[in-house]
Amino acid sequence: MMMNEKSIMERVGKMPAGLYSASNKYWCVTCKLLFDIDKPVCPYMPKMCINTPVPVEVMRPESTVSIEKFGLFYPKVPQKMMNYLSGSESEKIGRKWAESYLSFLNEWQFDYKREPLQTLKSFIITVSGSETAQRVTKNGIVFVLTDLNKVWEKKKLFPILGSAVEVLRDELGLAHNILFDEVDIIGEKATGKYYCSMCRKFFEFSSQRDSITCPLMPQKCVAIPHSLEKMNYSLKDLIYVYGHTPDIYKRFVSALPLREGWREYLAGLLEDEWKFTVMKDGLNCIASEIGLISEEATCLPMEDEAMMQMAV
Repeated sequence: MMMNEKSIMERVGKMPAGLYSASNKYWCVTCKLLFDIDKPVCPYMPKMCINTPVPVEVMRPESTVSIEKFGLFYPKVPQKMMNYLSGSESEKIGRKWAESYLSFLNEWQFDYKREPLQTLKSFIITVSGSETAQRVTKNGIVFVLTDLNKVWEKKKLFPILGSAVEVLRDELGLAHNILFDEVDIIGEKATGKYYCSMCRKFFEFSSQRDSITCPLMPQKCVAIPHSLEKMNYSLKDLIYVYGHTPDIYKRFVSALPLREGWREYLAGLLEDEWKFTVMKDGLNCIASEIGLISEEATCLPMEDEAMMQMAV
């Protein structure tokens, strides 16, 4: 904790309240995240954060790079479920996801045609969970996905992306050919998985270390996310994150037919990779939050006020 934590909390408490969004859609100028929340208060550090989230009705989100952060740094659970569920109808899936993505951008009032290449890149990163590089060649623009096989099977993903790009390229006014390639960066090393006890978010990226600098606000945040074995956390923490994150992955996942064994696969991701203790109610809640089941699940009690007291 910070030495001047008490004085910061007192100062934040005296600051004027932010403006409300009629749609519950907000974004943060500082950390660039999008929030689905019912009041203009940071859901992760409500008593410490000096920012107020911006209603999209007041000012549009600046760039689709804010969506990339979910794909780059958040747990790859939705993307791995998308890989598990994707079958042979790549063209159909790609079109559905492209249309869902455009619908999402319009609802969140992005001026996405102003940055066509960035908008396309954000889609690829969000779906794949992989960082990308771009190479401009005489044949077109090549998006090179890094460490793809840690999240997706190439034979599944590339046809889906190819189909989606046909829809997005027309909408964005891009005349270039869009191609895909891959390269391994961290190779056989384990992907880094971390938990931050201050904002209570989980991160997955790069290779495993004992601790990292916050990937969302590396120049400002003084908290230090640590590797999982050093931390105490529960599935409630991940449910809380999903509950305040926009439904971009719910739109993608819900477009796929369920496959036998999906519950066991999801439980395995949560238990084996993230070391959660998973009970039936918690599993159903995660499944509902990411679009695997349409009905509202009975989630674990969030104890919002107590959690907000903790999330200082």
